[in-house]
Amino acid sequence: MECNFSLEHYSCILNNAFRAGYEFKGFHEPVPRNSRVIFLRHDIDVSVTMAVTMAELEASLGVRSTYFVLPNSLLYNLLEDEVTEILSKIRSMGHWIGLHVDLPNTPLLEDKTIEEATEVLFRSFSALIPFEPVVSYHRPTKEVFGLTFKSFINTYEDRFFKDIKYLSDSRKNWREGCPCQAILEGKHQQLQLLTHPVWWGTTDDLYSLGSEIIDNRASKLVDYLADNVTPFKVLKDSNRLI
Repeated sequence: MECNFSLEHYSCILNNAFRAGYEFKGFHEPVPRNSRVIFLRHDIDVSVTMAVTMAELEASLGVRSTYFVLPNSLLYNLLEDEVTEILSKIRSMGHWIGLHVDLPNTPLLEDKTIEEATEVLFRSFSALIPFEPVVSYHRPTKEVFGLTFKSFINTYEDRFFKDIKYLSDSRKNWREGCPCQAILEGKHQQLQLLTHPVWWGTTDDLYSLGSEIIDNRASKLVDYLADNVTPFKVLKDSNRLI
């Protein structure tokens, strides 16, 4: 099969892992050092909705993975009913939810250590969303690599990033080429595999994809204004955006 970012090829990658004898484990689960394991992770940087199809595909294959969500995204709100319902649905499939932290855009860091800032975010949002005690960092800086914490697991600890193989589709690019063959051949005893749902099963036209994401978010903002601030009903009634 041709290597691409279709969900069909993603299914091929997962099936190749099973053929090679890999198990899919959560970062918070105990794993024997000599076992053949993939720590499968998804950073939801753009759209929670786009993660559902990937989660459904994985569940249909018997794969469990960890989905990391941003608490300070401009593109989705963890307190929106739609978002909490989707996360609940993803959890009901057997997947885990973790916290995705964007430190450069977190004012809490100004007078706190990385661990203290992350702890505040984790405690605040875990009161509303049943997170596993696992965090990943958005656009990680060198300071987070190798850090270990008392209260939660960092996906960039040495045991997940340095001591085992790390592969990511960041920027819609596999730096070492598509991992489908390497996984099938079992080249790595254990590995962390990171994918971003926004790239999979979507158009290759990034301008169109970006425009669609923005339009969807704008539509939700119009609905919110129209439903909650009466004078702004004019936006919805006119069927256009300002």
